[in-house]
Amino acid sequence: MMEKELDRSQAKEKALRLLSFRSHSEKELSDKLKRAGAKAEDLPYILDFVKEYGFVDDEKYAMHLAKDLQNIKKYGKNRIVQELKKRGIASEHIENALSELTEDEGDALLPLVARKLGGNFEQKNIDRAIRYFVYRGYDFGDIKRCIEKIRENQEEE
Repeated sequence: MMEKELDRSQAKEKALRLLSFRSHSEKELSDKLKRAGAKAEDLPYILDFVKEYGFVDDEKYAMHLAKDLQNIKKYGKNRIVQELKKRGIASEHIENALSELTEDEGDALLPLVARKLGGNFEQKNIDRAIRYFVYRGYDFGDIKRCIEKIRENQEEE
């Protein structure tokens, strides 16, 4: 478990070191400091300090993470919400982050589904693709519409 208890200045140093590697939500930072041995009574002081200097900002963090999850990981809105909640982001920050996402999910999903199917419309392959995209947070109806659109386009050719 933890080797030793950290005093306030050590815990503050640990927080700054963690934040030098990547951004964290308040909850993530708090959890990591607890695991490292920070005392519960020191956490509010440390969190206030890092928030005051702008090192931790859950609203900005939520926006950046939502954009990264959409653009890099190609996650749908449902999975993005799940990931943000897991990191302890408040509901209003999640809503703001989702409203900032520019790309329409249906437009982003079509080429992904087409590539996943690879022109193979066997039921087994379609089911696999549906499971894949539902897991990544896309709406079942949107996935089905994309598959139908791809199937129609292929039949026209």
